[in-house]
Amino acid sequence: MGPDQRTWNPEQFSHFSRFASATDPHSFAAMKSVVMKSLWYSPLHSLREIGTFFKSFTVSAAVLPATASLDDWADGTRFDVPFFVVQGACDLVNTPDRARAFFDDVQAPVKEFTLIEDAGHFAAYKRPDLFLDFLLSHVLPTLPSARQDA
Repeated sequence: MGPDQRTWNPEQFSHFSRFASATDPHSFAAMKSVVMKSLWYSPLHSLREIGTFFKSFTVSAAVLPATASLDDWADGTRFDVPFFVVQGACDLVNTPDRARAFFDDVQAPVKEFTLIEDAGHFAAYKRPDLFLDFLLSHVLPTLPSARQDA
């Protein structure tokens, strides 16, 4: 398959994503401790709905091959708004190197790239404290209403 995911065909990308998600301890831990716990203890979800949640993965699997061939750069790298990437340092699906490569090509009035250590594809779920801190300290100050209030 090669190291550059942009050269993979949809089937290769789908295979890799399923394998990475199933074997990555960071993704598995986040899914088990955050996503499943949230569903299981939520007063808003029934047992039937939890089963439906798992069935939704078949929809993702069907869509993944088509999205794998999309070129992130083709839609442009120039933005007139602030641009932020919060990335799990251990993400095997969307690797930090690939996210950084796109980030480096982006032109934006404000841009920032941050890694959440010891987190994979579900970094914001595994470390919501760090994600919220980043939003409050880096993203919020760029919003027009926040600048007016200052």
